[in-house]
Amino acid sequence: METALWAGGITFAVIAVFLLWLGLRAQKKPGLTGDEAMIGETGIVRKISGFRGRLVVEVRGELWWSSLSSETKPAIGSEVKVTAVDPRDLILIVEPIGRK
Repeated sequence: METALWAGGITFAVIAVFLLWLGLRAQKKPGLTGDEAMIGETGIVRKISGFRGRLVVEVRGELWWSSLSSETKPAIGSEVKVTAVDPRDLILIVEPIGRK
């Protein structure tokens, strides 16, 4: 009976230390929510619209209006990278990814 208590106590201590380590590690990571979370993501051009020269891009499975940060026009199906988010218009600012 005494051995079972020791084994249970040691198991509990190991699990507690592991969970504490996970919690502390999560605290060190910067929290990315909202606009900051989109920056750096890649997407695929789904449609080129004539409306203000905007594109429709798919990022994380969602369709977003976007505008280009450069003069290079990507083709439909090409990849783009999100460089910023315009909070006024709620559109993504993207640039084409040059695949070589």
